[in-house]
Amino acid sequence: MIRYLFFILIVFLYGCSTAKRAEVEKPPTYQPPAPATAAVKVDTPRDAKLPEVQDAVKRVFKDAAVMHPDQNPNFVTGDFNGDASQDLAVILKPENVTEMNQEYPPWLVRDPLANGTASPLQIRRDEVLLAVIHGYGANGWRDPEATQTFVLKNVVGNDLKVRTSKEFVTANTGRKLPRPQGDLIAENLNGTPGYLYYAVSTYSWYDPKTFRPQTESGIFHKPRTMRAHAEKPLRAHAQQTPQIATITAEELKAKLNNNEAVTIIDVRGSEGYAASQTTIKGAFHFKVRRIKSRLKYAPLKDLPKDREIVTYCACPADESSISAAQTLQEAGFTRVRVLKGGWTEWLKAKGPVQPK
Repeated sequence: MIRYLFFILIVFLYGCSTAKRAEVEKPPTYQPPAPATAAVKVDTPRDAKLPEVQDAVKRVFKDAAVMHPDQNPNFVTGDFNGDASQDLAVILKPENVTEMNQEYPPWLVRDPLANGTASPLQIRRDEVLLAVIHGYGANGWRDPEATQTFVLKNVVGNDLKVRTSKEFVTANTGRKLPRPQGDLIAENLNGTPGYLYYAVSTYSWYDPKTFRPQTESGIFHKPRTMRAHAEKPLRAHAQQTPQIATITAEELKAKLNNNEAVTIIDVRGSEGYAASQTTIKGAFHFKVRRIKSRLKYAPLKDLPKDREIVTYCACPADESSISAAQTLQEAGFTRVRVLKGGWTEWLKAKGPVQPK
């Protein structure tokens, strides 16, 4: 009897223990994972710092020029040539005039106020210059490969400010306008408000009161007077037809002299190519109709899409080089330009050549 009662007690205690354990050991409540923190997209160019600007000037000019200490502000930034890479415009003081006037400088000297293109232009010791360093890739003017530079005479005024193409159009409604490729620099020059802008491979000055449209040797868009009340902003207009930028013989010479990474493609026709003993130094020759098929093979298939490419031919209006540049753009290359005037202008400029 005692054993029976003891057995019942054990069973009762075991049942209570099991019930409590079942109550205590409930499945854990499901906790959904915390949402991942969204990546922050930064697409606004960071502000230029003085030490960075000084480094860029040193990279391009070495000891030939320095930032001008008496100008304020003495630098601005923007996408002045419209290639989606930030550029730097900085006011300079010549330090070594001999170096600034060297025979083959790694920069292009221009006077936007001059009617002609007298060359070579000489720089004086007491001049105040505006240098525009074109950016390269995502890092813009800070990139070590950003060395394409224009040195501009007679265009340093007061109150320099950067204006977008849209702002430029809005501010000049009803006036005859040029067709800048990127941002503009607004300033007061010798008492006259105006804009410095880049178009057709060089920098020009726009005075709203005296501007007269001139015939530009454009590729697809023939020049015409633009009236802001009848036109969309310039950037939107530029997107209507794929545009091929141009490069002058002097600009390309400067790039080669500066050992910049540029691929040159000779698309002269069979007769013109056969009649010549040379090509531009470092150029590859392809028939224009075969450019597309050649994209599958070296060297074109190995080129990065952001590599600068220059095409040239010997056509009267650069037709073949334009066609080749279009094909390359359609294949995804983002920095394609046509040598303005082609092989003829290269020979006139006494650019470096190599045997075929």
